[in-house]
Amino acid sequence: MSELVKTWTEWLVNSRFSYMNETQKQQTLLWLINVRDEILSRAKLQPGDTVIDIGSGTGLLAFGAHMLLNGKGKVIVSDAFTDCLDACQRIAEYCGITDCIEFLQADATDIKLPENSVDVVVMRSVLVHILKKADAIKEFYRILKPGGRISIFEPIIRKNTRYYQLINPGSFPNYAKIKDAEQKMVSDENDSLTNFDELTLENNFRDAGFKNIDVKVSIESSTYEVRAEMIDPWFNAPPSPGKPALKQMFMEFMPEAEVNEFMENLKIELGGKNITINSPVAYIYAVKD
Repeated sequence: MSELVKTWTEWLVNSRFSYMNETQKQQTLLWLINVRDEILSRAKLQPGDTVIDIGSGTGLLAFGAHMLLNGKGKVIVSDAFTDCLDACQRIAEYCGITDCIEFLQADATDIKLPENSVDVVVMRSVLVHILKKADAIKEFYRILKPGGRISIFEPIIRKNTRYYQLINPGSFPNYAKIKDAEQKMVSDENDSLTNFDELTLENNFRDAGFKNIDVKVSIESSTYEVRAEMIDPWFNAPPSPGKPALKQMFMEFMPEAEVNEFMENLKIELGGKNITINSPVAYIYAVKD
């Protein structure tokens, strides 16, 4: 059974790409750059803005915003985890970034800033890790100035392509059990990764008081050839720190022997074939009245 990843930097640096081949890694890195650019473009940064990147991780959005502001504004790098802030500080020092940047340790539901103190909130894949998303969105509203903007990106994991959609039911004697397990996984209201979609997020923003809400949903598709040796990492790489790997999740619904058999059958079923994985994502922009 796989071990839980303990820190975010460990996951970001080591586990995030551990189940990918080189083609997938390159696709993902290019995709991350495009996501960054889309979020920042929709944020409509202006000279003099104070921008907070909530859940900065290793600083993809924060350093992008700092570059765009070009010394005419301030970027607050904010994360709940000291290992992420330490990583961002090392990057800033390495790049010689000393001005117009601050570092703040704070949870997304309790940001240590006054009301009406920032012009822009940017964020990528943070709400997906927060169980009570409405509480966090209310906190974003609180710290924004009147007329302030928020621009975020979230993956809609509950609508991702599932294994039962990729396989031939006749090749898996326990196909019905596999399908049932996957459907239950993505309908768990106590799992932050899947307890939302673009509609629930839009309602959360509206309930918090945001106006001019713009939700842009797109389907990110990735096509690649599966190799049998890719299956084990797919099932054993944790999706985030503190979260169980997919194998462990299946074992909540099936005995380990059946899960192992499923994995071995997947190697036969998908090995050498091209598959397409569809992953819906949402870009959300809104304004505080």
